Amino acid sequence: MSSPLTDPGPGSVAVGGLAQACKHKRRYDAVITLEDPGCRRALQLRFYGRPHPPHLVLDFEDVDRDDGCIRVASRDQVARAIAFAGEHRAGSLLVHCYHGVGRSAAVALAVLADRLGPGREGKAMDQLLKTRPEAMPNLVVVGHADAVLDRGGGLLRAVTEREAQAPEAVRMREIRRSFAERHPELYAKR
Repeated sequence: MSSPLTDPGPGSVAVGGLAQACKHKRRYDAVITLEDPGCRRALQLRFYGRPHPPHLVLDFEDVDRDDGCIRVASRDQVARAIAFAGEHRAGSLLVHCYHGVGRSAAVALAVLADRLGPGREGKAMDQLLKTRPEAMPNLVVVGHADAVLDRGGGLLRAVTEREAQAPEAVRMREIRRSFAERHPELYAKR
C-alpha cells in the first residue's frame, strides 16, 4: 500500500502514483508527470478541462543503469523538471509516476535538494522519505540531478547511505535491476 499524498501547501512537494495523481491532480499548483515512453492513454495523466495547473510531462523508463540501449532519463529531462519546479516554488507541486516510487521519488529528491541548497542532500533525502517512505529514487535521474545541481555526488551518496541502512531497500533495488537485465525487451529502446 502506498503512502497518502501530502496536503498541498505553499512550497510543498508531494510524491505519488498514477491513481493518486488522477484523483488529486487539481489540488496542486503544478504537476510533473513521469511516464513510460509510448504508454497507453489509459495510463496517462492529462488535464482536459480549464483551468488547470501547469503540467510537465516527461517520458523515460524506470531503470537504474544507463546501458545505452534502454530509454532512460536524459540530463536535459532532469534539468527541465528542476527548472519547472523552480518556476512553481511558491506553490504546491505534485510529482508522480506510475507507482510513485522510482522516477517521481528521484525528481522530488532533486527538487528538494535544489530548494534546500548545496550540502543538504541528506536532509533532502530525509524529507523525501518522510513524505514517501517507500521511495526508491531512480539512480539515473539522481545521477543527472547531481550533475545539474553541481552536487559532486552528494545526492547519490544520500540515497546509497540511506539504502545501506535498509536491507529491504537493497533487496528491492536488486530485484528491479535483475528484472531489467532479464527482460530488456519490455523496455523502450533509444
